[in-house]
Amino acid sequence: MVDINISLFIQLANFIVLLVALNFILFKPVREIMRERQQGIIGAYTDAKAAQEKVQILQEQYNTSLAESKQKAAASYNTLYQQGLDAQRDMISAERTKASEALDKARAEISQAAQAAKADLRSEADKLAKDIATTLLGRAV
Repeated sequence: MVDINISLFIQLANFIVLLVALNFILFKPVREIMRERQQGIIGAYTDAKAAQEKVQILQEQYNTSLAESKQKAAASYNTLYQQGLDAQRDMISAERTKASEALDKARAEISQAAQAAKADLRSEADKLAKDIATTLLGRAV
C-alpha cells in the first residue's frame, strides 16, 4: 500500500519542478523547432507552387511564341515561294519570247534563202530550157 507522508509530497514537488524545468529546457525549444520547421515546409511548398505557376505561365508564353514564329515562318515561306514562282514565270516568259523571236528570225532567213533559191532555180531553169531547145532544134533560140 501507498503511505501518504511527506516523501510523497517531496516526490510530487520534484516531479513538478522536473516538468517545469523540462518544459523550459526541452519541450519549448523542441516545439519552437517544430513550428519553424512547419513554417519552412509551408514556405517551401508555397515557393514551389509559385515556381510551378511561373513555369506554367512561361511554358504558355513559349508555346504562344512558338506558334507565332511558326506562322511567321510559314507566311515568309509562302511569300518567298510565290516570289520564286513569279520569277520563274517571268524567266520562262522571257525565254519563250526570245525563242519565238529566234524562230521568227530563222523562218525569215529560211524564207529569204528559199526566195533566193527559187530565183536561182528559175534562172537556171530558163538557161537549161534554152540549152535543151538549142540542142533539140539545132539552132539558137
